[in-house]
Amino acid sequence: MHFTGKDVDQYVQQQEYVDTAVVPLVQLDLSAGGLKPSASASDYLQSLTNLLEKQFKGRVLLFPPLSYSKMADRARIAGEISGELSKTAFKHVFYVTTDPEWRAIEEAPNVIWLPAIPTENMDQSFKLSVMEDQLRQVLPVFLKEWSKPS
Repeated sequence: MHFTGKDVDQYVQQQEYVDTAVVPLVQLDLSAGGLKPSASASDYLQSLTNLLEKQFKGRVLLFPPLSYSKMADRARIAGEISGELSKTAFKHVFYVTTDPEWRAIEEAPNVIWLPAIPTENMDQSFKLSVMEDQLRQVLPVFLKEWSKPS
């Protein structure tokens, strides 16, 4: 499910089954040298998390990407988001990012870091193949977390 009016209506009715929140984290670098890599990383991350949501539809609520600047206080952001999500029925929260700095943030325990793969010049079938390969690497992280006793 996506964070849209229609899907949230469905989530409210089925929240006992939708136990996982996925929060994409996108670093914005609007400098001359950072704009293109930042946009490319965002495209990659959104494609991957959309594929993840499709794979686990009915179990996962995919939030909109949270964008922040290079200089942002990641611990503060993680604390605020974790605080909001702690008020919900989600048993599992995953943060997905291409920014390696998130791996050290204790306030965001389930960070999935992936190096950004520039996909903008790939044809659609090859891009999908790359995304599916990336998804296969991420799936065990979700399955391991879901198999832990509550």
